[in-house]
Amino acid sequence: MVTARREHFGYLLEPGLRKIFYETYDQIPTMLPDLFNMQTTSNPYETDVSIGTMGAFPKFEGTVEYDRPYQGYKKTYEFPEFAHGFRIERKLFDDDRYNEINKQPAGLAIGAARRREEDGSNIFNNAFNTNFTGGDGKALCVTDHPSQSGGADRSNKGTTALSHASLQDTKNLMRAFVDDRGGKISVVPDTLLVPVALEETAWELIESAKKIDTAENNPNIHYGKYKLIVWDYLTDDSNWFLLDSRYARLFLNWFDRIPLEFAMEEDFDTFVAKYRAYMRYESGWSDWIWIYGHEVA
Repeated sequence: MVTARREHFGYLLEPGLRKIFYETYDQIPTMLPDLFNMQTTSNPYETDVSIGTMGAFPKFEGTVEYDRPYQGYKKTYEFPEFAHGFRIERKLFDDDRYNEINKQPAGLAIGAARRREEDGSNIFNNAFNTNFTGGDGKALCVTDHPSQSGGADRSNKGTTALSHASLQDTKNLMRAFVDDRGGKISVVPDTLLVPVALEETAWELIESAKKIDTAENNPNIHYGKYKLIVWDYLTDDSNWFLLDSRYARLFLNWFDRIPLEFAMEEDFDTFVAKYRAYMRYESGWSDWIWIYGHEVA
């Protein structure tokens, strides 16, 4: 019985380490489901397009008028691989060094969760980066998103610090968004996304029934209007974003091709058990109309 225990120590450890791995992973806070359209897929790649526009809806005069729809910009999602692992020597098992052993799957789970949060937040951290582009060849937040139909360029970028006035102005700008033929889109911003440094300011702006820092103490138009998301992984302390979560669910995508998995094998000659985690996914945006970002100097 003892011989079998030692010869197959890696397999005996595996159920417990797997349990630690997934329990740790499941307990780590994540903002991804609050922002992304989370999906799974079995396809080698996924393709999505931005809003394709048509002209005004005419009155019926006996014959249907047929328009030429303009296809939106195409975004293809491919799925790179991510993998990491750890090794456990048999002597750790023989010497009952379980405190050391158990920390390793926990650390691996934390690393996997951190990688996913970093990749998701990079969409916002690079929202103004001209080297980080979407289907229209532009950064997520710019002043010159092009039109497929030859219409005017459109903007979803500002440079104003977060305040009562800038939040109201940004809401109005988003509600005035139009498609590439100039038609209204009916964007309704409902989510405020900020870094940790702006958490107090943002909370005061949307949770105070009265205007803050004013002698008149007038009613606050922002009170109760927005969901606040504070993301530790946003790297700029001044930049902030206003979102329409309804459109974000359409165009801000996360595809899990292979959900996070945990596996092991034991090497007969080296007395080392190897454990690894593996996942495939990609995130991105197919259209920009769900967001207005401020790059604050």
